[in-house]
Amino acid sequence: MADIDYSIVVPCYSSGDWLAELVSRIQAVMEGNGSFEIILVNDRSPDGKTWEAIMELAAKHESVMGIDLLYNVGQFKATLCGLDHARGNFIMTMDDDLQHPPEELTKLISAMHENPGVDCVMGVYSTKHHSAVRNMGSRLVKSIMNRLYDKPVGVTTTSFRIMPADFAKTLALYQIAHPQLGPLILSITKNIANVEVEHHDRKHGASGYGFIHLVRETLHSVINASILPLRWFSLLGFFTAGAAFLIAIFYFFRWAMGGAGVAGFTSLILAISFFSGMLLAGIGVLGEYIGRLIQEVTGMPRYTVAAKVGDTDDEAC
Repeated sequence: MADIDYSIVVPCYSSGDWLAELVSRIQAVMEGNGSFEIILVNDRSPDGKTWEAIMELAAKHESVMGIDLLYNVGQFKATLCGLDHARGNFIMTMDDDLQHPPEELTKLISAMHENPGVDCVMGVYSTKHHSAVRNMGSRLVKSIMNRLYDKPVGVTTTSFRIMPADFAKTLALYQIAHPQLGPLILSITKNIANVEVEHHDRKHGASGYGFIHLVRETLHSVINASILPLRWFSLLGFFTAGAAFLIAIFYFFRWAMGGAGVAGFTSLILAISFFSGMLLAGIGVLGEYIGRLIQEVTGMPRYTVAAKVGDTDDEAC
């Protein structure tokens, strides 16, 4: 497979039961659109069945390449692993849960060729079939990206996308400790187009995007983009110090004018507890920045490949 038109990258996690259906539907769609490869990246699924299914599919289909990661790294890093190994002139990414219908890949391809100057085309869902928690988290993340990344008006970011290979490889070059592809794309280019696609109900498995995961990813988005959290805590510190100084002056004059002694032990304890908590939170945010600096300076790998199957004539990254 020396010259490949399209690479379809699919990060996989505990999806072995329906990967055969996913691959079959992708192949049925792509066979009339040029040469292609399907890269299935197993993000160290705990079930054991996912990698077995990938190996079987790679042995059965020449177009399938399987990559097994040594440890779990999350969807974004697993996707970057697929981008590193992709060899197509255009690279597409999609989820493994069949909520991104493979039949909609043709819409991404058509939109990319109709807009040859864009760096990325993303599918935007006419109706989303996620849980209420995930929809709420998605709106929060998008609101943050609008402010921090200067997202173009009317542009929606999703994980169902197509990119020219040169642009996709540029994404893979960024050595970020906790990469997020949507914000990373927005930080590199604003030349993004959308095309409306369908979004199906989840038929298999359960979403891994719980409330804690969404909060963590939101924090990653903010910390990757700016030092705004540090500035917030700095401003809060100056504000509370100023307020404490003014209150101290008030009570000093009250005492100097013969007023009663300062009462309110409970309120004092509450104030100390509140500001101690804010101080610890600020230290935690600072520690997060320092931890990321250590991870990036020491050159910790974003992922480690344990095994590869299928057409593996290229060098591993």
